[in-house]
Amino acid sequence: MADDVPIVYYTPGCPYSARLRARLTLARVPHRSVRFRDDEAGARAVREHHEEGFELSPTVVVGSEYLSNPSLRQVREAIARR
Repeated sequence: MADDVPIVYYTPGCPYSARLRARLTLARVPHRSVRFRDDEAGARAVREHHEEGFELSPTVVVGSEYLSNPSLRQVREAIARR
């Protein structure tokens, strides 16, 4: 998968991340879904970028930009800025 594909970090069972991942799929926006516990380095980076140090689900990483609980529109806008 290309390096410029957004990464969606999520917690299993989170309805917000399930909804966002479904919307990204239906809109045919390429992305990669990663559970926090499967990528410790990624989870640590998410915690470092959150103002209170949380693993907020979902967090989308587009390039060097971290989006906490974004909408489909916000993800598309971040991709367009790249």
